[in-house]
Amino acid sequence: MLREFPADLHVHTCLSPCAEDEMVPPNILNMAKLMGIKILGIADHNSAKNLSAVMEASCDFDGLILPGIEVQTREEVHVLCYFENLELAMEFEDFIYQHLPPRKNDPKRLGRQYVVDKMGNVIGEEDRLLIASVGLSIDNVSEKVVELGGIVIPAHAERMSFGIIGQLGFIPEDMKIDAVEFSKNISVDEARNKFPDIFTRYSVVFSSDAHCLKDMVFRKTYFLLEEPTFDELGKAFKGRSGRRVILKDQF
Repeated sequence: MLREFPADLHVHTCLSPCAEDEMVPPNILNMAKLMGIKILGIADHNSAKNLSAVMEASCDFDGLILPGIEVQTREEVHVLCYFENLELAMEFEDFIYQHLPPRKNDPKRLGRQYVVDKMGNVIGEEDRLLIASVGLSIDNVSEKVVELGGIVIPAHAERMSFGIIGQLGFIPEDMKIDAVEFSKNISVDEARNKFPDIFTRYSVVFSSDAHCLKDMVFRKTYFLLEEPTFDELGKAFKGRSGRRVILKDQF
């Protein structure tokens, strides 16, 4: 039987320099539980360094954790990339790091990039600047994700900065994507009226893009699935066997 599963596919940890220190695995997972989220996507900027901690902390999470990375492409477009398991996400991180500029982070000016354990204790800090464009095009990134069996979603499409429409003016017809994301800063009706072609051509999700815990007070995307699994999610994006994405303009 198909059921609705609430989802938030875009949450940052304290690894992202623009995220608050409170964004550690236990806090994120507890907030997701409070919000009734059953499909949770973790995607830091250009890195997967905190994914293992989140996965370890999620042993009692009643739902699906999507390990991912938010890549900033050469065109300065943010693309959410998700994988079936941690191993594939780490393999993708290795690929991204080969093309990440060797610039050092400036913690005082840009924020700390904390690596934590499953309890949220700081065990290290990423020195390389993560909020930078990698030397890869959108096509390069999407093709690699597809090669690894992953999911590709251009992030916050309505934004002029780092959104695919704002940067390119359009979505290339031959681009390999599974869905398009809009942020919490635009309502479902506003997005549908402003970007009708996107709603016609693609599955659409709305995500919190949470950089602090209060950002996670947000729930608009539901997946109609048999169970919350990576395979079922892929079917929903393609509208197969009754699986689909449902949008609700609630809060």
